[in-house]
Amino acid sequence: MRTIPRAAVFGLALLSALPLGSRPAIAQTAPPIHGVTGTIATDATIRGEHEAAHAIAEGAGHVVAGAKKILPGGKGTPQNPLDGLIEGSRVVLRDTTTADRDTATTEGVIVDVNRRRNQITIRLGDKKTETLRVAAPDAGADVEVSFTDGTGAKVARDFKRVS
Repeated sequence: MRTIPRAAVFGLALLSALPLGSRPAIAQTAPPIHGVTGTIATDATIRGEHEAAHAIAEGAGHVVAGAKKILPGGKGTPQNPLDGLIEGSRVVLRDTTTADRDTATTEGVIVDVNRRRNQITIRLGDKKTETLRVAAPDAGADVEVSFTDGTGAKVARDFKRVS
């Protein structure tokens, strides 16, 4: 019986194990990157991805805006009724105590906004001033002050006469 030299057995084992160990267990491919890995995306694909991303962002914006209006502390509705009232801005006053709505409307300019007292002072067209305090939600209002806020929306707030 012929024996195989020990070096030959060791070399044969090494050669048969080498290819198995050098091959990765799971072959992974790099993700395709437009213009880098040789993959080129079509214009339609790029446009479609941008439109989908825009639709997702717009939907998320609607969810956030809705949450701001519903949740306490959100900025959908101002917490302070004096928000948006700025000195020098024009306002329209409507007297809510009279039945005749046409003659009860006056224009004026805000002269002072006192946030500590929740009051505004308005100079009317006849150079007289009128001081108004924010009306409580359950109390009746004497005057409704209408103005355009920073976003261009028309806003109306209820006030009581102070002087």
